[in-house]
Amino acid sequence: MTAKAEHLARTIIDDLGSLLSAKITPVQDVFSIAKALKENLDKVTSFGDLHDFMDANTLGESEEVWGELTDGIGPEGDEMKIQLACDVVNEAQTIVDEWIKQGGLRTAQRVITKANR
Repeated sequence: MTAKAEHLARTIIDDLGSLLSAKITPVQDVFSIAKALKENLDKVTSFGDLHDFMDANTLGESEEVWGELTDGIGPEGDEMKIQLACDVVNEAQTIVDEWIKQGGLRTAQRVITKANR
């Protein structure tokens, strides 16, 4: 497991926690990602399920890490560098997937609900 992938996974998990703790108001956009996640939490059993409710590939620092890892690649591309970036992002998503499958998302929701009482 690489440190960069572990860091990215942590930022994705933190982002999901922020979405779960967001206050939903009647005035808020009906297409709110936080609202969709909260209302469909029981349907999210893997990282892949998140794609039904949001662009999960943009969670946490995913875009920043991708940009950092692919910085300087010209129009002709650099397959090795792109593959390395894919490996880091995929590894981070696998970590988050395991966290979700082990009940991390539901546990985070229970902790947040309890803290808000």
